Amino acid sequence: MRAKSDPDGSSRLFDLIAPIYGRTFSHQYENYFEIYQRQPVREMLAGCRSILDIGCGTGAMASALRDSGYQITGADASLGMLRQAKNLLRSETTSCIFSDANGGLPFFAKGFDVCLASYVAHGLKPPERLALYAEMRRLADKIVIVHDYTDKRSLITDIVEWGEGGDYFNFIKVVQDELRDYFGNLQVIPVEPRAALYICQI
Repeated sequence: MRAKSDPDGSSRLFDLIAPIYGRTFSHQYENYFEIYQRQPVREMLAGCRSILDIGCGTGAMASALRDSGYQITGADASLGMLRQAKNLLRSETTSCIFSDANGGLPFFAKGFDVCLASYVAHGLKPPERLALYAEMRRLADKIVIVHDYTDKRSLITDIVEWGEGGDYFNFIKVVQDELRDYFGNLQVIPVEPRAALYICQI
């Protein structure tokens, strides 16, 4: 669950709770690193080098991908999250910038092999989500990955997502049709009990 797009609402919430996410950095790192070492995921990313992590949060995903051999750039709309990332990454090989995908990210078109958004899309209302997809399609040369929830719900997740006020309950019903309609293709790789990689080729 990452910083979301509304600078006057959810981004402020994520600024406040960023220290809590910072405490889970090691656990998140280990989880992401293990996922991106799996053979189906490595095969899917074969030939890819540069990855843009949209909604990079504290940088756990960016760090795991960097240590998996990719060139990583992160972007997030929460200054609180980026402060945590600056303290936790401790590396000049990963850059994280303050920027909001819905306002357009400051990168050239097709500037990355892969655009990835992890636990971001479920928190956006449909118009914002489509704006995210559009920006990912603009920036990705090869692959768009939405790493997010499936329809296998849990009570704890339901409560947390209700509190965050995003679009989780609708998202998990429509994500596959939404991505197929927008990108014209979709591959789904389950990676956690309640999450999957939704992969679209450009």
